[in-house]
Amino acid sequence: MTRPATGSQPPGAQPHMQGKSRFSLYATEEAVLEKSDVMLSRLAEVAGGVQDLAEAYRRSYREQRQLVRMSDRMQSDLQNAVQRLAEQARELQELNEKLSEEIQHRAALEAELRRIAETDVLTGALSRRRFIELAQSEWARQKETGSAACLLMLDLDRFKRINDLHGHAAGDRALESFGAACRAELRSLDLMGRLGGEEFAIILPDTRVEAGREMAEKLRAAIAAISFRTDKGAVSLSVSIGAAQGEPGEALEDTMCRADRALYRAKSAGRDRVQIFTPELLEREVAA
Repeated sequence: MTRPATGSQPPGAQPHMQGKSRFSLYATEEAVLEKSDVMLSRLAEVAGGVQDLAEAYRRSYREQRQLVRMSDRMQSDLQNAVQRLAEQARELQELNEKLSEEIQHRAALEAELRRIAETDVLTGALSRRRFIELAQSEWARQKETGSAACLLMLDLDRFKRINDLHGHAAGDRALESFGAACRAELRSLDLMGRLGGEEFAIILPDTRVEAGREMAEKLRAAIAAISFRTDKGAVSLSVSIGAAQGEPGEALEDTMCRADRALYRAKSAGRDRVQIFTPELLEREVAA
């Protein structure tokens, strides 16, 4: 009978390595479990980090949402402010336009008041005060430049009779016609003033007395051509004119005095005429 080989184990016997394999599996499981614990711990850490991140994101989102809401409110407030500013700008522009119109109206009114104060309404001649002011300036210019100027003194003949016989309306019409006739003949640089009543003065800048005589004759002829009718009869006009040349350095009052003497001579010689002041005229006055 054959004997079993040496080292062989009887049936049913478990090898010694089976026990060692059981212990090795346990160790592996332990290792796996340990690794699982580590992984779970890390997962927990990661999960905690994710939760913190999520919470931070939620806070950031809430803050951004608040900022967006604040921005929306600010945008709305800004739009309202811009709209109010635009409305105020329009109101300010309208106010400026009205103010500008008011300033222009006041300026026009002041100019009209100044014109009324400085201009005779009936004849369009300068007022006595304004005429003297401008005449003084012209005489000062004449003194500086050495230029000549001729001064005319005019007086409507028998003007009081027109008022007495035909009424003041006829007298006003006579003055209006007289002023229009003078303006039609005079240059734009000439100065005409109403000194009072029917007395007038005219300055002809840069004009010597010879040329002044020619202008005076034109004025006399133009006024002599004026006539009109009233309920009380026909009215005709004539004017007496005295002329004098401004001497270098002579005061305006002195020139006006000499022209007035020439005017007096024209009226005493029969009216409706032009008289130039000359030294001979002064000698005749002294002799008389």
